[in-house]
Amino acid sequence: MKQVQKGFTLIELMIVVAIIGILAAVALPAYQDYTARAQASEGLSATAGLRAEIGVYSSENGGVTGVEADAAVVEIATNLDGRYFSTAAVGAAGDITVTFDDGVHDSLTMVITPQVVAASGQISTWECTGTILVRHLPAACRP
Repeated sequence: MKQVQKGFTLIELMIVVAIIGILAAVALPAYQDYTARAQASEGLSATAGLRAEIGVYSSENGGVTGVEADAAVVEIATNLDGRYFSTAAVGAAGDITVTFDDGVHDSLTMVITPQVVAASGQISTWECTGTILVRHLPAACRP
C-alpha cells in the first residue's frame, strides 16, 4: 500500500520562512522611509496657512523683507502645532523653520524657503532644506 503524505516537509517550511525573510528585508526599509516622508509632510501641510499669509505679505509689500515682524504672520507661526512638531519660526527672508520634537525626525529641522520673483515680488515656489535627509523631504518642495 502507498502512504499518502500528510502536512509539510521540513524543507518546504524552510523555503517559506526564507521567502518571508527576504520580503521583510525589502519591505521594512521601504516602510520606514514612507513613514519618515509622511511625518515630514506634516510640517509642510501644517504651514499652508502661514505660507499663504507670507504670500499675501510678499504680494502687498513687493517682497518678503520684514515679514518676520508682521503681527499676523507672527501670530500664525506661534500658534502652529502638529503631531510631530510644536514650534515654527519665520525668518527675515520669509523662511519657515519647523523643528520636529517627535517621531523619526526628533530634534531635526525643516526649513521651507520661498522663491521670490524679483520683478514682481510674488512667490513662485517653496523649497525645503534642513537637517532632514533629502529623501525624506516632501516631493512638493524638494530642491
